[in-house]
Amino acid sequence: MMTRAAVPPILLQLQSAESASSQITALRTLKNELIGHDQRKETYIVEGIIPALSQVLTSRWPGTAEFNELISHQGRFTPKAPEDYEACLQAILIVGSLAQGGPTFLTPLFASNIPQTLLSIFSSPDCPDSFCLPILRLLNTIADRIPLQSQEQWPRDTQLADLVFASANISSLRRIISQEYKNLHSQATIELAAALIGKLCTEETHKTALAESGVLDALALKIASFVVAKGFVLPGAEDRLQEPGALEDLPLPAPESAQLAPILRAVAVIIEQSKWRAEHFLSSPGIVTVFPKQVAGFAPSDIKKGPWGSTYLSGSAVPRHLGSNPIEQLLPSVPLAHTKSSSNSANFPPLGHGGSQRRHSHSYPTPFSLADTPVPEDDENSIIPWLLCILRSENGMARLMSARLVTTLFRLGLAKKHRVPMFSYLLIPILIRMLDKNVRLPDEEGAIHDGLLSSTLRLKEEAPAVLANLVMDDQELQKHAVEANALKRLSQLLKETYNPITETSRPMWHAEDGPARDPESLSQECRLGPSGYSPTLCHVMRYRENILKALAALVPFKDEYRKAICEHGVVPYIIDALKPRPSDALADATTPRNTAEDGNPIPTILAACGTARMLTRSVSVLRTSLIDAGVAKPLFALLRHSDLEVQIAATAAICNLALDFSPMKEAIISHNIIPILCEHAHSSNTKLQIESLWALKHMVYDTANDVRMNIIETLGPEWIMEVISQDPARAVTRRGMEEETDQSPGFAMGRSNSAGEQVDILNPMDDAAEWDEDLKMADTMPPSKMSLDMFLPDARRRRKLVLHGTLAQTTQSRQDDIAVQEQTFDLLRNMICGRDAPEMIEYLFRELGQNDFLDTIADALRPRTIQLPHRRDSSSQSLHVPNEIINAAAALIIHLAAGHPRHRRIVTFHRDLLRSLGNYFNHSHKDIRSNCVWVVINLIYEEDQSDHEGCRERAVRLRSLGFAERLASLEDDTELDTRERTKTALHLLNKLSPA
Repeated sequence: MMTRAAVPPILLQLQSAESASSQITALRTLKNELIGHDQRKETYIVEGIIPALSQVLTSRWPGTAEFNELISHQGRFTPKAPEDYEACLQAILIVGSLAQGGPTFLTPLFASNIPQTLLSIFSSPDCPDSFCLPILRLLNTIADRIPLQSQEQWPRDTQLADLVFASANISSLRRIISQEYKNLHSQATIELAAALIGKLCTEETHKTALAESGVLDALALKIASFVVAKGFVLPGAEDRLQEPGALEDLPLPAPESAQLAPILRAVAVIIEQSKWRAEHFLSSPGIVTVFPKQVAGFAPSDIKKGPWGSTYLSGSAVPRHLGSNPIEQLLPSVPLAHTKSSSNSANFPPLGHGGSQRRHSHSYPTPFSLADTPVPEDDENSIIPWLLCILRSENGMARLMSARLVTTLFRLGLAKKHRVPMFSYLLIPILIRMLDKNVRLPDEEGAIHDGLLSSTLRLKEEAPAVLANLVMDDQELQKHAVEANALKRLSQLLKETYNPITETSRPMWHAEDGPARDPESLSQECRLGPSGYSPTLCHVMRYRENILKALAALVPFKDEYRKAICEHGVVPYIIDALKPRPSDALADATTPRNTAEDGNPIPTILAACGTARMLTRSVSVLRTSLIDAGVAKPLFALLRHSDLEVQIAATAAICNLALDFSPMKEAIISHNIIPILCEHAHSSNTKLQIESLWALKHMVYDTANDVRMNIIETLGPEWIMEVISQDPARAVTRRGMEEETDQSPGFAMGRSNSAGEQVDILNPMDDAAEWDEDLKMADTMPPSKMSLDMFLPDARRRRKLVLHGTLAQTTQSRQDDIAVQEQTFDLLRNMICGRDAPEMIEYLFRELGQNDFLDTIADALRPRTIQLPHRRDSSSQSLHVPNEIINAAAALIIHLAAGHPRHRRIVTFHRDLLRSLGNYFNHSHKDIRSNCVWVVINLIYEEDQSDHEGCRERAVRLRSLGFAERLASLEDDTELDTRERTKTALHLLNKLSPA
């Protein structure tokens, strides 16, 4: 029978205390007993200190739900007395002390109502300033220890974030951050509030809420106060304070002791992955005030006065040369780039016929968004050069957070293109220096940021992630980083993450050391949770994750870089990082382990999958180092992982293993991976669908027909027909268009982006970026629709932010649907490539239905119109078929037209197929025009004399459909390839069917 320790007398005294003064006495004694004594904390938890503290808070603070219920029953209300405040304050301090004990104490805290009660107090209008600081410290303490509870959680546990970022509490955060730096107390509360955002804000919904509620504007105001304090306000800013969007006066300067790093981190966290939020930040009143947009100046003689006092410019007026941004003069000059970066990779030839869009090198579970084009040279906000100045003048976390924020703005296309050389010579060397062993920072700097790790460790942990984001998809930046020995340094650091961990601090206590007590007899508030992981182990795992991200970001385009990683001997360590923690492994903070056998948490596995995917782009690396290290087995195992993001990342890596030249292609078949990929292709998650179809597309290319037929049967002919039958030209919702603030005529069809270019929101994919013939590895981002040319009043800015966020989600969803359909068309195209293709065409006609199959392809190419409701002219708007679908469908027709003469005749004499294709001979995209010509060549090319009459018959049909005129229009095409193919097609057509 388990023995029970006696309830501590002081706890009994607290539980039985009726007056506020007796509660205060008991609480102070309890506080002194508990601080620094984790075993005592365990005893008091088991004996019910959490319910007792909860009772104190709810009974002494009017406004909590429990208090309101109490007074409704008793019919009385007593205003708070000083003793009530003191009792609540002492209870808050004790809760903070309990949270300091580690993750084992978080479980009973979350099981109680204490977090909600504390946030209710925090958000109360009469919450005293003396309460804000301890409550924010407590929330930061919990936020620091939540990741220690379980490294298997992905995404992160958001239970505290959901409470903190509720609407009422966000208003309190905005109030805290908006206050002036009056004294050290207000300074600490501002920095703790910003730090809390930096630690908890991981969800898109929370980021959007913080932007829409004004917290992002409040943070921008704080950055503006640092700009003022450091003397970087642009000349003439004082003269433009009355302009729309600006403050009425310059912000007060931040005190010298104020920390910039938490503010920069909070801003970076909120705006990452969203150009809408980034532009909202740049248009914030604080930023507009200290960094006004520079306007062209004119000579006084050029400014004329009209008869009614209005002014105008003379016809010969020319703006004076403004010169560069004044802050720019403080930065050193750097050599200009001599070569233009290219994102093409020569390692992967196209499969079957061509590809429709490039697939970026992102290897993260949630890819960073990239803008297609940077802002015009004159529209770059002055915060960019200011951050670079801070980067050079500051140290520690302020320097790293400056690098993170300027990198985020650069990746979102809000920096000048010529910044690349400056980043190469200024930013990359600083980031790589942060990885050195001899980097040491004063630990006081990290006190607010993280109470468990030194600032030095946190700096080293986060620097590789910033480096990864900076060099992603930019060959020039990758080149400079590699030349600065980044690959060698990162490879060495990855190896070191497998060194045995030695804890320098006292190991965290866990429940087994306490008094015996049957857990089943305890309430949730009195039951301790698992002891959790060591802070050092969690640091090592995050460090390993960020190093893997940096390695993946450096090598997507250059085979020599991938080979260099192999030469540094880290491929086995990358493979080890693919192994998850055993399901029966218990978290034990006293014996932190990080060997290969101990496995890795989910975020580290995701990063390792991205690195493996980048390495598999190399034929030589795939055939040697990766095979030798056994990359296939752990990836195959991850396809069945319980986490959906892991399945997606593993499937993306397996895509390259399934290529025709890969020695792993047979292994995929022999390990029975194809049924898993087919199952994932039916997933409700479109990302998993896309990656699975991509892998299957590679598998079927030039594979034995029995394997191809098995894939069709497993996917299901009905499912395939359903996917390719979807309407590819579905318009965005009318609701989104009606919410737009601009009501100009015809605006529903087009609007301007930040560069002033017209964007067709009904057909946002029509003007796609340059396609290439490489493997299609792209996550696209819609163009911006918020203009920085004018700064709107707060209400309008917020409304535009909401609209743009909605449009972004709608556009991304539509792009995902298009990608699924495109990959299915590509899968069918590769089915009829290579050996025994005619047999597979017969099979597809039989399984999918010959007429239904061809009708579906024709319908996919058919232009659409949409009737726009509530329009005076009741006009209809044309909806362009997305380029991806046109290209994929045309490529499929090309291969159908290369089958037996019977197949070619079926294609030629289908009632709609060639008519639909004929609409695209003069398409703006060169690949589509070229594909159309290829269809004609394949249909009338005479392979042997026996098909001469068939070729002539098909040529007559093509001429009757007007293809001769369409081909003639391409004789002077801008593309040499298209012109040469057109010559061939016209020669064959005229020979077989003279005009």
